[in-house]
This record gives sequence, C-alpha cells and structure tokens, in this order.
Amino acid sequence: MKSEGSSSRRWAWVRRRPVRTPPRVASLRTLIHLGSFLTLLLGGTPPLWSADYTAQIPQLETVVREEIRDWGIGGVAVALVDGQRLIYAGGFGEAKRDSIFRVGSISKLFNAVAAMQQVEAGRLDLDAPVPTEALPLNPFSDKPAVTLRQILCHRSGLPRESPVGGYLDDSEPGLAATIASARRCVLVTRPGEKTRYSNLAPSLAGWLVERASGLSYEDYQRANLLDPLGMKDSAWTLARVDRSRVIPSQMRVADGRGGWRRQRTPLFDLGTIPAGNLFSTAGDLARFASALLAGGSGLVKPETLAEMWTPQLTSEPTGFGLGFMVGKYREHRAISHTGAVYGHSSSWVLLPQAKLAAIVLANEDIIAGRIRRISHAALSLLLEAKLGEAPPPRSVPFAVRDLSVYAGDYESQSYWARLEVRDGRLVGDLSGQPTQFTPTAELQFTAESRLEHAAPVTFARDDAGAVTGFTLGPQRYVRVAVQPPPLPRTWSAFLGAYGPKFIPVIVTERHGHLYAMTENMVDYRLTPVNRHVWGLPPGMYVDEAVVFLTDKAGRVHGLDFASMPLPRRN
Repeated sequence: MKSEGSSSRRWAWVRRRPVRTPPRVASLRTLIHLGSFLTLLLGGTPPLWSADYTAQIPQLETVVREEIRDWGIGGVAVALVDGQRLIYAGGFGEAKRDSIFRVGSISKLFNAVAAMQQVEAGRLDLDAPVPTEALPLNPFSDKPAVTLRQILCHRSGLPRESPVGGYLDDSEPGLAATIASARRCVLVTRPGEKTRYSNLAPSLAGWLVERASGLSYEDYQRANLLDPLGMKDSAWTLARVDRSRVIPSQMRVADGRGGWRRQRTPLFDLGTIPAGNLFSTAGDLARFASALLAGGSGLVKPETLAEMWTPQLTSEPTGFGLGFMVGKYREHRAISHTGAVYGHSSSWVLLPQAKLAAIVLANEDIIAGRIRRISHAALSLLLEAKLGEAPPPRSVPFAVRDLSVYAGDYESQSYWARLEVRDGRLVGDLSGQPTQFTPTAELQFTAESRLEHAAPVTFARDDAGAVTGFTLGPQRYVRVAVQPPPLPRTWSAFLGAYGPKFIPVIVTERHGHLYAMTENMVDYRLTPVNRHVWGLPPGMYVDEAVVFLTDKAGRVHGLDFASMPLPRRN
C-alpha cells in the first residue's frame, strides 16, 4: 500500500488534517466552544468556525484503510467541508489528495446547474415542451410533452441509454451524434408518470444548454462553472484533462463462465458527456459544495437552488429534485449524488442545515456499498464534532444456533441468490455479487457487499418453521425448491456474450430462466414477451427490453439491449 501523497498544487485553505492550536491560543478555543454550547442551548447552529475535527479525522482514516484492505480497493481520496472551509483532503493507497478521478454521475449536478442558469436567463423554460426533433418517438396517443423539468428529475420517460454513445459504446461519438441517435428510440414510459433513471435525458439537457448559449458544452461549463469556482483540475473531456494525473484503475470483468477477471480500465469519453464524463478531484468537488452551501455563490439564485433541492413531481419528501437527489442522513436533510463509471466510484453529499459536506472518490468499479460506508462514517464524525451528535450504537452480534437453515438457492423478481455457510459465517452470491450476512436478531441480518452496506435482510419461515425466503431492499427472494425443466432449445440459442469485451452483456441460464449480466454488475432475470423480445426487471433498466436479433437462417447474431445494439461475440 502506498502512503498518502503530498501536493505541489495545494491551496492555502487546504489542510490534510486540522492544525493543532498553539498553547497560547487555547483560551480562545475555550471561549469558542463555550459560545458554541450557548448557541446550541438556545436552539441555533454553532458558528462555522467553531468545530474542531482533530479527534475525528484519525477515525475516518482508519475506516478508509479498512475498506481498502478488506475489499481490494486501489485508492481513495476524501474531502470534508464545513461551510466555506475545506477541513480535510486526503489520499490513500494509490491515490493522492489531488489525484484526478472520473466522477461519473456527479457530472449531472453541474449539468443541472448549467440548465438552470439558462432558465434564469430566460433562454430555457422548465415546463415548455422540448423540441420533438431531439426526442425519441412518442407512442402515446395523446402525445404528452417531454419537459426540461421531467428530464432533470428523471421522469421524462426516455430510455436509460442512447443507441450511439451509450454506456456500452466506446466509439466516442460526441454529444451531437449521441442525441441524434435517440430519434431511433421510443419513449419507455409516459412522460411524468414515474421515476426512471436515465443517462440520455440529462445529456439532452446539456445539448439544450449548448443550443441556448451558443457555446459548446465544454466551453459553457468552463466559463460558467469550473473557472468561477476555481476548479482548475477539472475537465469535461480527455482532450482537456491532465492525463498524467488521472489515476489508473482496474475493472472486475465478467468472464462468461460465472467468474471474473481483472483488467486495466480503458480510458475514453462517453457520448453522454453531460451525464457522466466529468474528470475532477476531491478538492475541486469540495469547492462546488462550498459554493452551494453558501446559497449558490452566484452560480444560481438562492430561490433557484431551493427549487433544485425540492423533490419534483411528487408529494414525497424525498426523491429527485432538479439534478440532485433529496434524501435524509439520520434526521438531517441530505442533498447528494453518487457516481459509477468504468473503474471509478464516487459520492458527493451535503447536509445543508449543518453546512457540512463529504466527498469520496475511488479508483474501483462497482463499489457503491464501500463508498457509502466511508461517506456515512465521514458524515457521522463531522456531526459528532460540530453538533455533538453521538454516532449510532454498534450492533451487538446475535448468536444463531444453526446457520445452515438459511443455506440454499433463491430467486427474486430481478436476481438469483445462493447462500451457504463457510467458516462459521453465512455468505452468499447475489446474482454475481459476493455478500456477507451478519445476524442481528432472530431471522434478521445485515448484508455487506461491493454494492451494499449494512443493508437489512429479513428471512421468512412457513408454519412448519422452514426458511422460505428473504427480503433485501425491494427484492423478495423465494427459495428454489424444485428442479426446473430443461431450457427450451429456442432459448438455448440465446446463451452467450454480446458487446464489448471489457463490458459484455452475458446471457446465461439459472433455475429455468434466462439471465443477462450487464455493466459487470449483476445478472438480471429476463421475462419472455415473445420468441425474440424479453422484458428487463426492476433495476437499472426497468421497463426496457432485450431483443435477440437473428439472420434469415434464424441464427442469433446480436441483441438490442435497452436500445443499444450489440453484436454477438461467440
């Protein structure tokens, strides 16, 4: 493991860890803490300059190093913000504090701010119909309009990806060609009807910013966000990033035989640039956080920011605002977004009322659960230092007499699972993701994996006391007890690998069903609609379909995976 690196580009306001106060200033610190106590007693928030994080930083560093050790992560960079102060910036393992990462879907936050700048300027309208020449076919009889508001809160009905420039396309077609290819598609769901996460939709918003401003997307972002914020180490394309400082990364690639191989991550520009192509550092993302914690700092008006941080087209208190995810951390309102893109994972979280933010970047693919653990640990320690909030109590291990009753094969509406007892612990493979289960009460466990952190799991029993299934999030797994019949010959013809070698779609069979591994993440259960068309389940591509493509002789030569055409590889 490499030690934390130093930075020659260090700002005056950046410190790797809080500097100890000289003894002669100790009396001033005492007065500060007394003032903070009185403020809290009177129901207010302590001054931004009052908190001392010296005791908490080493605890966070321990958590980061544990995650690197236990989950094989190459490098992690962390930045912590208290109002207008960057109170910590550190690099671990292969990462330096100023290493450049791909930040994935955190790009969408900058994209949303750019779109709202154009709304404030009167060049774009949140609720006017988007020009139909930029949209997929609208199959609904009354032709409901797609609006910018729907696009920014993921209720547009657009497909998740575009045929050209989508996540499985490494041809670097550029934004214009990516948006143009969407005209071949069909809206998946009725505009405004439901939340369906999309990379194509915010890319369309970025294209609208180009049209409204008369600037290329990258030039607009540089002039109106990156430069005003002093984000000197950030760029939207490889042509403008310092490649020598982009941290190398590894990908865990499905091998088509139920296993995985490691390979160096390819480096290229996505076609959906506004949705996920930003290159940045933890420190630069901290500058963005401080600007928003200050009410927008001239990027957008405070009332615009308040609208962006309000769940849209729903009465629920949480959900997508305009670009931002609005949720909760403990009892605090949380404004956030995560990212995952080709060998990089990221998290950006603000607690607006507490004026705190935590940014975590890693050079490892598909580790949302591990990033979440680091981010939550950071937020917990920040709240402890600033507001005196005690961290949540650690769960007490629960003794289970016989773990073997939980072992077996299960299926849910989206995934498969195989659980077994190994070295006295319950472990499992959930649709391709190794998972550890820790008992917390009778029939209650928490799950830890690359995708999950402390996820509650509840097992169910029948009247005879036999374990029949379990729930994990929205997924309800049922025990597979009967040997399924052989796979039909027509289905067997679909088995194999499709698309790019570094991110293949692999179609396999399990329990008499077809499954499709995508994005090197999980196997998705397919549901037959007809001989060639199969529906995708709840998950990343909910409501979309897989279409197997055949030649005149009936041989399968490719598939259309959620509007992305992929040739057969074997």
